[in-house]
Amino acid sequence: MKDLYELFIKDRRYSKGVSPRTEDWYRESWRAFEQALTTASPETLSKSDFSPVVEALCRRGLSPITINTYARAINAFLRWLHEETRCPKLVRIPRLKEPETVVLTFRLDDIQRLMQYRPSHWNQRRAQTMALLILDTGMRLKEVLSLRTADIDLDNLLVTVRDGKGGKQRVIPISVELRKLLFKYMATQASPSGLVFCSRDGIRLLQNNVRRDFKKVCGRLRISGMKGGYHVLRHTFALNYIRNGGDVFLA
Repeated sequence: MKDLYELFIKDRRYSKGVSPRTEDWYRESWRAFEQALTTASPETLSKSDFSPVVEALCRRGLSPITINTYARAINAFLRWLHEETRCPKLVRIPRLKEPETVVLTFRLDDIQRLMQYRPSHWNQRRAQTMALLILDTGMRLKEVLSLRTADIDLDNLLVTVRDGKGGKQRVIPISVELRKLLFKYMATQASPSGLVFCSRDGIRLLQNNVRRDFKKVCGRLRISGMKGGYHVLRHTFALNYIRNGGDVFLA
C-alpha cells in the first residue's frame, strides 16, 4: 500500500502539478492513517478500517479540523485507487463535525496602529511591510515571500504574483499608500537575490520565522487574540473588500 501511495503522489505531481508543500501534506496524512492503510489490501478496504484510527487520533487530542484535513488527503488517495481499478468500491472516511467558530479580523484601530508603527528593528519593519501588503492586496504569505522586485510596477500600481496557488499567475492592483511604503522599503532593502522580502543575505525566508516576527509586532502594538497572524490579514482584506462594495462574483 505504501508503494501505491507514493505512486499516487507522483501522479498528483505530474498530472496535477501539486506543490512540494502539498506532497508534504500527503505524507503527513499517510502517517496519521498508516495503521489502517497498512493492515488492509486495496481489494478489501472498507470504511470500518478507518474508524479505530479516527478514534485514536481523537484520544490523542487532535481537533476535528486537523483530522478532517488528514482525511481529505487520504480520501483523494482512496478515490484514485478506485479510479485506477485497484479498489473495487469507492471508500471514504466520514467527515467529523467541526466546531463553528467566528474568524476574528483586525479592527480599524488595529490597522491604524499597524500603519502608524515606526519599528526600530529591521525584522519588524519587514514584518510590518508584509502585513500591510497583505491587507492591501489579499495575497497569501507564500506569495509575498516569493515576490521579486521585477514583479512590482510602482508606476502603474500593480503587483504580479507568479507563485500563486496551483502555480497560477495573476496581476493585483495596489493603493497609492502602499506604493509609498513599498518604494521606501525597497529603496533601503536592496536584495542580491531579487526577492523583496528576504534575509540580509538574500536568502528566502521561512514562514514560521516571519510569523514569529509579526507576532512580536502585534505584541508591541497590543493587538491580541489574533491566532493565525498573517492569514487573519487575508480575512480582514476580504471583509473590508465586501464592506466597501466589492463584488466577489465579479472579482
